[in-house]
Amino acid sequence: MSIQESCLARGIQRCGYHVCVLGVIGSGKTTLAQALQKAIAEKYGRCEGLWEPVEGNPLLPLYYKDPHRYALSMQIYMLNRRLEQQRVAQDLALMGVSSVQDSSLFGDSCFVEMLRKDGILSEEEVDVYSQLFANMSRDVMYPSLVVYLNCDPEVAKSRVMKRGRECEKNIPVEYLAKLKAELDVLVQEFGNYTHVHTIDANADLTPEQIEEEARGELMTLTLLRGYPKLNRMGV
Repeated sequence: MSIQESCLARGIQRCGYHVCVLGVIGSGKTTLAQALQKAIAEKYGRCEGLWEPVEGNPLLPLYYKDPHRYALSMQIYMLNRRLEQQRVAQDLALMGVSSVQDSSLFGDSCFVEMLRKDGILSEEEVDVYSQLFANMSRDVMYPSLVVYLNCDPEVAKSRVMKRGRECEKNIPVEYLAKLKAELDVLVQEFGNYTHVHTIDANADLTPEQIEEEARGELMTLTLLRGYPKLNRMGV
């Protein structure tokens, strides 16, 4: 069983919507997630936004400078922060409140698998991470909907350079291509557990077009309310 499969083999149903937006760095996750949060709030009331824990992450610049030294620490940091967000989303959902997240607890498996293949994480470190993930995520729920922004690595790289985050400016296209390959596997597997909708994210959309995409996702959510996925509790 792959890391992606093992990380997905758990979950239960919820009442409120929990939407996760996935994609490579620079694909436009946060922009779409913010528009979707607004659309859901306008139609259903309160909707919380759960944003990628990038700002204030003390390990991120260290990881980019020396990935061999900081990869495991970085992944454990992200696992902990994303589990916090997952718990918030779960609590909100059980109260009937929706949330939109511009990442996913399950998406971290893509980074771990990529680091394993590149020899940056050892098999022993991956085992430690996988066991920790299994213990920490034993009772988490799957999202109501996963929106995948399918973006070419070259396009994503161009956007990363435009937004100008110092710690991201040296990310190579090859890194984004490897990450996209792992995300493609995860998203395909996600379809066995929850609903997935893929969007072509290569075009630079206007704010009006992004809002239109968000309204389309909202319509998808409305239709899916009558077609829930039957997920099980992890054991």
